[in-house]
Amino acid sequence: MRTKAVLWVILLLAVANMARADALVKVYIDGKKQDFSPEARVRAGRAYAPLRASADAVGASVKWIEAQQVAVVCKTVRCIIIKKSEGIIVKGRLLIPLRLMAEALEAQVRWDAEQKAVLIETQVPE
Repeated sequence: MRTKAVLWVILLLAVANMARADALVKVYIDGKKQDFSPEARVRAGRAYAPLRASADAVGASVKWIEAQQVAVVCKTVRCIIIKKSEGIIVKGRLLIPLRLMAEALEAQVRWDAEQKAVLIETQVPE
């Protein structure tokens, strides 16, 4: 009986761990597929990509302020402050929420469920 209980606990832990696994996704910025390292992913319903690479891809600059553990991401006259705590760490790199950054910089963000892809348009027609 004890063996059966232990097996159930192991099974429940395995299922719980699978539910938290990241789903890798594609990211297209202005129609161009991005090859981020580490790869973009969805965790808990949010899409994340590496801070500097995703900022560069939308034409923004990044300044890291170590004392406050924040990144200041700017494009022309628009800036957003992204806290380290808003992102996730993967392979020692900070991944940030793509929608948070892109929309703050006035880009349009869409999710393509069929392709499992984040589509970002920086040249939004007026």
